This record gives sequence, structure tokens and C-alpha cells, in this order.
Amino acid sequence: MVRHEDDVPSVKMAGDGVVGVTKKIMIGPRDGYDGYLRVFTVQPGGSSPYHTHPWFHANYILEGQGKVIIDGKEEPVGAGSVAYIPVGAKHHFVNTGSAPLKFICLVPPEGDAY
Repeated sequence: MVRHEDDVPSVKMAGDGVVGVTKKIMIGPRDGYDGYLRVFTVQPGGSSPYHTHPWFHANYILEGQGKVIIDGKEEPVGAGSVAYIPVGAKHHFVNTGSAPLKFICLVPPEGDAY
């Protein structure tokens, strides 16, 4: 299977603390992958909610500038950065730049749903 990001529908995220975030599920269990490879885009000034859950995240920043807060510790991120969010860690991403912050996020099967 091969697909291009432009061919994957974008889903606008909603909820408390979500500002200007979209998600694309690039590959998941329906494709035979035991987990989810997702691409998130956070618009300038946007953020994901500060939240926790019982699964990890492995994130790779593709473009833009921002910060990730993990259990109260703030770290800058930009293209080429990797951010690992352990099980149960409270976290969120914030776009601090003037262009979209875009990153790949890998989670196990329980970490998303179609």
C-alpha cells in the first residue's frame, strides 16, 4: 500500500483546550498496521489539550516551531525534533511560530479510532 498525505482527509480536532488542530490518520489497523501513524497540524497560536492517557506517543516534528509540555516541563521543538510521551504523562503541544507546526504521532492500537 502507498498513499500520499494529500489524499488523506483532514479531521478538525475539537474539545477543551484544542485550538487550531487537525489530524490525518495515514495508516492504521484497517491497513494492517498494529497502531496508528497520524499527522497533526497545529496552526500558529494553536495548541492541543493538556491531557493524559494510558498509552505512549512517539512524535517526530516535520516543520514549524513550538513547544511540548510533558508533566509540567517545557521543551522547545522544531523540524527534526523527537518527543516521546510516556504512558500516563500529562502533555500538550503549542505552536509558538508563525507557520503551522506539523508532526507525525505514533500510538498503539488503543491510542486512536477511525
